[in-house]
Amino acid sequence: MSRLIALAALLAFAAAPAMAEESCTSSGPAMTKEAMTKSLQDRGYTQIRSLTTHNGCFEAKGIDSKGHRFELEVNASNGQIVNVE
Repeated sequence: MSRLIALAALLAFAAAPAMAEESCTSSGPAMTKEAMTKSLQDRGYTQIRSLTTHNGCFEAKGIDSKGHRFELEVNASNGQIVNVE
């Protein structure tokens, strides 16, 4: 019985980060998709393949200038990268 409880606790703890979702605090109006794309391209994220918004963030996916795939969470109001996956 104690093994079952320990296993359940372990699984619940391990799943918690997967359920967490990024949230950007907005300090102003959101940038347009065009402005965000230019901002990212100026920083070396050259091929933006997907740019979507959720919870005050842009989620950007694509290929950088070195040919590596990227996935970023970017604050929609100031362009700050808050998470790199």
